[in-house]
Amino acid sequence: MKKLINKKIYRIFLLVVLVVILVGTIWYIKNEEDFSNLVSRPQGVKMWQADPRPLQSEKAVIKQTNKLNLKNKGQDVSLKSMELVVIPGLRGAWSINPKTKKAAFGDDWIPQGVTQSDDNYYISVYDGDYHLDSLIFQIDKKTKKYVKTIILNSKAHVGGIVYDEKYKQLIYSNDTSKSAGFGYLSKTDMDAYHAEKVKAPIHSKEIKWPIGSRTSAITLYNNQLLVAKYGSNKNDRSIVAVPLDSKGFVPVPSNEELTKLDSEMTQESSKTKDSDTIMKKYVQILVQMKLLNSWAPAWDRLQGIAVSKIGVTLLTQSNGQAPGKLWVQLPKKGTDSSRLDYIPPTTGVREISIPASVEGISLDSSENQIALVFESGAKKYRKNNSLFFHSNYMDRLMILPISISGNKNN
Repeated sequence: MKKLINKKIYRIFLLVVLVVILVGTIWYIKNEEDFSNLVSRPQGVKMWQADPRPLQSEKAVIKQTNKLNLKNKGQDVSLKSMELVVIPGLRGAWSINPKTKKAAFGDDWIPQGVTQSDDNYYISVYDGDYHLDSLIFQIDKKTKKYVKTIILNSKAHVGGIVYDEKYKQLIYSNDTSKSAGFGYLSKTDMDAYHAEKVKAPIHSKEIKWPIGSRTSAITLYNNQLLVAKYGSNKNDRSIVAVPLDSKGFVPVPSNEELTKLDSEMTQESSKTKDSDTIMKKYVQILVQMKLLNSWAPAWDRLQGIAVSKIGVTLLTQSNGQAPGKLWVQLPKKGTDSSRLDYIPPTTGVREISIPASVEGISLDSSENQIALVFESGAKKYRKNNSLFFHSNYMDRLMILPISISGNKNN
């Protein structure tokens, strides 16, 4: 009897194992099929353009966002009237291989920055395989449709991007492995650019910025370029205000200035090993040289920054698969908001939960709406690796109405 019971248990166990294997195999095959269906083939996308199709239905996106606690905790942002705009190119887009100088198709474009003019949204993406030139997708604001692809002469991360209404030019971060830098695209050149005609990257003005590195976000405020530096270590992350010249360009230190800076910092390092003291001296010298207006520590995992005319600061934080954060911070009373010394995360911050993997944020010129972009729709991040939990991703720009009132002393 005991042997019969043991055999029965063994058969049940074996059956359960076989069922688990069968279900797992079916799930794997279906998951791979679903995943491959979200990736375009080169022949399926018109050369020099991006696939404009979404990865999922708008209903699925709304269902995902409804799971979050999207109730506004303050009066600055309302999340009740959300608009969604498809991020093009997540299925695939054409670019240029800088080695061959010829058109090449990529299917792992990772969104990083977003900015907007009065007429268009601009989204920056880089190749997750680091083989192809980075791109900027242009989207018409009225129709919410993809217009064209602007190919950059760089494989940079392009974490920061901002449109300068005053000088009618788009500024993007153009970092290399050795140093930071910025690129400038005039509106005239962007309007005239059509990759299928020139079969080359767009013409841009490029500036090396040897005093910076690892730019995660940029924005404009009071004739300054605010540059946010990503970092998990407090000594690695910061936000600096850089003065701009009469044409809206970042000042480039001369060789003499760099030599002087190096000499003074060498002397300071010989006096103390305290990193905070050395950093304060470094910033002090840069301010004296008029290469910086101010420096401030920043939040961990900071990804985006936008500032209103009266100094209200909007910041985004990415937290992996956990919900991201949107912070709304008012300048402290009596603070010189032209220098943005109030940026450090202190009191008075209003925190709002937003979908995971948020990257850049943009405030429109009328200050009536913000645009948020997410990187989770990239092929590298959207694949479902769990049998029991479905991967959520955002393949849309999230457009939110905003109301900013008061003054810098409130």
